[in-house]
Amino acid sequence: MSKEKYPYQRIFERDKFKCRYCGVNGSKDFSTWWYANFSIDHIVPKKHGGDDRDENLALSCHTCNLYKGGSKCDSFEEAKEIVLKKRAEAESWFNKHVKQS
Repeated sequence: MSKEKYPYQRIFERDKFKCRYCGVNGSKDFSTWWYANFSIDHIVPKKHGGDDRDENLALSCHTCNLYKGGSKCDSFEEAKEIVLKKRAEAESWFNKHVKQS
């Protein structure tokens, strides 16, 4: 195994510097990259039997990783569904309590 320049650089490159859950594009500009605060997510969390194989890893922005957390899921599709559902709930709350009319 070759030493990578950046931890999990191969996953960043494979996922084209985009969050696999919401699609935020970190290659757009540095500001987007900085605020996305990307990390590597275990699609099936280790605490639920997931491993470190590339197929179980996804580039995730901080927000999506936080919302998914250690949720039990068996596939990327299931993980994305969890994130998008929580995002919709957060957007509804924002529209009700934060957004000015």
